[in-house]
Amino acid sequence: LALVTLNNKSGFIDKTGKEVIPCKYEYAGYFFEGLAQVGLNNKFGYIDKTGREVIPCKYNGTNNFKEGLAAVNLNGKWGYIDKNGRETCPYKYDWVYDFFKGLAKVKLNNKYGYIDKTGKEVIPCIFDGITYNNQMFYVKFRGKYGCINQLGDMFVPCIFDIAPCLEDGKIKMVNDGIITIYSIEGEIIY
Repeated sequence: LALVTLNNKSGFIDKTGKEVIPCKYEYAGYFFEGLAQVGLNNKFGYIDKTGREVIPCKYNGTNNFKEGLAAVNLNGKWGYIDKNGRETCPYKYDWVYDFFKGLAKVKLNNKYGYIDKTGKEVIPCIFDGITYNNQMFYVKFRGKYGCINQLGDMFVPCIFDIAPCLEDGKIKMVNDGIITIYSIEGEIIY
């Protein structure tokens, strides 16, 4: 289906140009995992490819579905729902990101962490910054950088001035111009 806009309203047409989903929405997004975001009266929900409103337009904000879940905002707080509209993670976060490999970055009280698909905080929201790099998390805590593993164990302490860099399976850290190289297991190589 192709997204179209007519008289400032959005809907969808098929390959022949036939209107499949009427142009009645103030906002419509592309289909992800079989559902598209739509908006009516400044509230957002999701429709399927037949135009059926699968999840009612009751949210203040919505993101696309990724890995079976979508981030939604209800009354100023973000959480996640499944494709049936069931809450999988409570609406408590200030900001959330899409799931990637079963984890999603979240922000609570200006601190970052990661949750799994059940809403469990795998990495608690205590960091000033956090980035996932397939094997580990680069974290910033009280202005210094370090690394933690997927279990939340810190293996490179947050004592470095410059964010880590992963090169050839080794973690390069810099402090006061001195370079320290760690293995991904946290052992100092040099």
